[in-house]
Amino acid sequence: MVRPLPSGETPHGLAGTINLQELRVSFFGSEKVSAAVNTALLKYKKTAEAVMCALLPDSPTATTNRTDGGLVWISQWNALQHPVASAFLAVVYSDYMLTSRTSTMYCNNKANSPIDLRTFAISQADYVLGDNPTKLSFLVGYGTNYPKQVHHRGASIPVNANTGCKGFQWLDLTADNPNVAVGALVGGPFQNDSYIDFRNNSMQGEPSTYNSAVIVGLLSGLVTASSITQSFA
Repeated sequence: MVRPLPSGETPHGLAGTINLQELRVSFFGSEKVSAAVNTALLKYKKTAEAVMCALLPDSPTATTNRTDGGLVWISQWNALQHPVASAFLAVVYSDYMLTSRTSTMYCNNKANSPIDLRTFAISQADYVLGDNPTKLSFLVGYGTNYPKQVHHRGASIPVNANTGCKGFQWLDLTADNPNVAVGALVGGPFQNDSYIDFRNNSMQGEPSTYNSAVIVGLLSGLVTASSITQSFA
């Protein structure tokens, strides 16, 4: 599961990662723009904070659209696209609060910190990686229990197969895929936290670029920025 790095610890094995403490940007309230622009930016800030408040489970305005396992729930088709993207946005906003030295965000009268946003993001990442009622990792190749019949041609058709213009004979096979699509994020669970690992179940088992791209952003954000959370007090 995802864990914050101890203060001062550098993540290993992550080529090209950067120290986000060196990228101190202020999204809202910049002194370098006009008052009119700042007024418009503050409207975006208000909307952004309303979204963050809806995501935090202990917020007075928290959305009740979640599975029993704690996953933010929007749609049964490709269910993970929404909670993963939401968690990524929570990391981005947490980093904004840290870089702008904003210690508190209020949801009605309840105070929330950047750590609260990161805690929510970690909960969604942990769910994806296997801390869920089915103990299934939805990230293919992570751990030992992950979908084995991913709805993916490259994974389900043998390497040396001569498919011609067809290939559907592999779609309904009950055997596990001959190839592992390592790093692919499948669609995700149903609202009752269940998952049917069947190749023709494209609703749950089809990976996508917009899923996999955002999980990369989420996990790299949690790893590279975790030391900032420790340093901000």
